[in-house]
Amino acid sequence: MGIKERRERERQITKQGILTASLEIARQSGWSAVTIRKVGESIEYSAPMVYQYFASKEEILLELLRIGFDELGQAMQEAIASTEDKTERILRAADAYWQFAQNNPERYQLMHGLGGVTLAPEAFAASIKQTCELAENILVDWAQAKGVTLEDPLGAAEIVWSLLHGLVSVSLAERVQGGKDRARNLVQRSIQDLLKAWSIP
Repeated sequence: MGIKERRERERQITKQGILTASLEIARQSGWSAVTIRKVGESIEYSAPMVYQYFASKEEILLELLRIGFDELGQAMQEAIASTEDKTERILRAADAYWQFAQNNPERYQLMHGLGGVTLAPEAFAASIKQTCELAENILVDWAQAKGVTLEDPLGAAEIVWSLLHGLVSVSLAERVQGGKDRARNLVQRSIQDLLKAWSIP
């Protein structure tokens, strides 16, 4: 490995360290507690050193936002690819969404502007669009297979996303009676009920 390649690898390692430290601070104290100074202290860097990798706290958050939606999309894609059944694809994608949120609550907060995250709304637009397009595609496939007419496929995807987001959010806030297992079952049941409703002529 040449000097240039080694330096780039070291830079990527440090960059990842900054991102990991930011997540850990958010996990312990919330997103409002994440600052360049605290991140630097966590990895034993001065604030000016952190600024060599990210120009602001917002840049750190935007990078974590992008990574989060990429990983969520990958998890949903894998769930979709695990079955040929069109209905089951939707249910498994919804469960992948659920599992991602439960396993990564701080990132889920960041990705949806919760928990003290102050990014501008337009920062979320492109990343959320990717997830909505994925949901729209599997809904269209399901509708075609079942002979169902979805007059507004994007609107249908947004309804599914809103339903999922609502149940995930109240579950993360521990507001669902019966805990996470019951909330997870409610996700599956609500999706099934919604698909049945759309199937009625």
